Amino acid sequence: MLKTLFGQKKTYLYFFLCFIISQISWGQSKTEEKLNLAQEYYKTEEFDKALELYRDLIKNKELLGQIHENYLDLLLKKEELKEAEKYLKKLSKNNPDNSMYNVDYARVKLIEKDTLAGNKIMETYIKQVANNTTKLRYAALYCIDLGLYNYAEQCYRVGEKNQGETFYYELADLYANWGKYEQMIDEYMQLLSVKPDQLEYVEMALQDRLTTEEKFELIEPQLLTMVQKNANMTVFNELIVWYYLQQKKFYAAFIQARALDKRLRLEGYKILEIGRLAKNNKDYKNASKIFQYLVDRYKEYAVYPMSRKLLIETKEEIIKSTYPIDKDQINSLVKDYQQIIDEIGVNGQTGDALRNMALLQAFYLDEKEKAIVELKELINNRSIPKSLVSQAKLDLGDIYLLQDNPWEASLLYSQVANSNREMTIGHIAKLKNAKLHYYTGDFLLAQSQLDILKLATSRTISNDAMALSMLISDNLNLDTTSLAMEQYAAIDLLVFQGKYLEAIESYEQMLVKFKGHRLSDEILWEKAHLLIKLGNYEQATEPLKEIVEFYGYDILADDAHYLLGIIYQDHLNDKESAMNYFKDILIKFKGSSYEVDARKRFRALRGDNVNKS
Repeated sequence: MLKTLFGQKKTYLYFFLCFIISQISWGQSKTEEKLNLAQEYYKTEEFDKALELYRDLIKNKELLGQIHENYLDLLLKKEELKEAEKYLKKLSKNNPDNSMYNVDYARVKLIEKDTLAGNKIMETYIKQVANNTTKLRYAALYCIDLGLYNYAEQCYRVGEKNQGETFYYELADLYANWGKYEQMIDEYMQLLSVKPDQLEYVEMALQDRLTTEEKFELIEPQLLTMVQKNANMTVFNELIVWYYLQQKKFYAAFIQARALDKRLRLEGYKILEIGRLAKNNKDYKNASKIFQYLVDRYKEYAVYPMSRKLLIETKEEIIKSTYPIDKDQINSLVKDYQQIIDEIGVNGQTGDALRNMALLQAFYLDEKEKAIVELKELINNRSIPKSLVSQAKLDLGDIYLLQDNPWEASLLYSQVANSNREMTIGHIAKLKNAKLHYYTGDFLLAQSQLDILKLATSRTISNDAMALSMLISDNLNLDTTSLAMEQYAAIDLLVFQGKYLEAIESYEQMLVKFKGHRLSDEILWEKAHLLIKLGNYEQATEPLKEIVEFYGYDILADDAHYLLGIIYQDHLNDKESAMNYFKDILIKFKGSSYEVDARKRFRALRGDNVNKS
């Protein structure tokens, strides 16, 4: 009897537990269903329906982590600030060390314009977790996400004070987001003072974050201060060299590198690198000073021969870009090159010098036969690298073209192209051959070769090929005959051969004969350049002004404005006219490749405090 009764009770208990479990499962299923529905309403922006469900769900403490962000967002969207405040006050009281709840509470008080209360909430919270670096970091990051930068700063500073920990990376990130770039730079400077091995990281961070010229210039004053305060640390000298190189202030970079070179005994290599960069960026004036320093001070070092050769090459670029060309200076350069060759002989190290000397003789001194003999000597010398031999063959082809011997030139270009397939010098050879066919009026053959070269790996070659191809196709399509194009190409050959006066006269005849032709702006542009090469700067402004007046929004318009500005600033000493042309570029040609330099020049002419090097 008792056994039977006990068995019945056990059965009843089993069914009761099953009932309870089923009720709990049903409740959980119902809650989960309600939660999913609320989230769906939130996603589809049915905010009233979502808020109604969240208000019910928020009573379940276990769901707080899943719904807090959406629930608070809805309260703020619906401007239910009192409800949000009540909700967060209770949350922060029950979870005093929770970063998110306390930051959100302070945030709502700020939205309510109760700044004092918001500040007090954050001060209390930060004080409470002052010895917990992890919570301070999390709170700071959450504040940054919300744009509460001053609170994030407080978190990091309290962490520094109480934990003795550094937050250089975090504070730099904060100030970058805040737009306080001077403070960001200061944090990076402090980082380098304790971790100089982070130089490359700091360089990359500064370059990524200081994206405008004005922002980037904020680096210099702080850097100079750090260099002065930390005379025993080279890291700041290295950084300021990098800074000046980014600004293309090569002489300023050289001054700093010179001090580094002496201290670290670099034997001139860093200085040589800066000189090369200056030369490659066509800052020949400062490149010349840098190479001259190396030649004067490092006669017994390995950098001397290269420095001497680069010094002559730089002087050559200065002479060739100063119009009209001074033949006496060209002769002086030839003697300098000859001296190097006499001292060292013709080998891999001096081959460039012999090549440069031959080109000066051919193109500027009308000593073509002498140049041909020297280039053939270079080509037949077994100690000369293959790449230089190929370049010498191209030069020899150019000289044959100067002598009106296009077939010999084409033969040499073809040899180089065939022996250097898919290499840059091979593409250059093909481009020269295409230009030769263009000069001689075989436009279809020229264009077929140019179309292939458009796909060249070198952007310069590809762009040159595309430009010449477009010039041919655009202008041939306009005419029933190719007469205008043939005459234009023939004049291009005269220019290549240095027959500038003859070319100018031919351009003037074309402007009359083919008045209104699409080539007119190109002819005016080329005529202006020839007048500049002859040193006739005043006359050069006339065709450029015609481009501005009659082709003001064509492809050469910004080029003409910029060149006029340069002529008036650098050669005619007319500050007002120069300013007007540079200003036009900034207003009429936004996005022009000349915009940055035009702005610098305009600011300098206006008298702004523009740093120069």
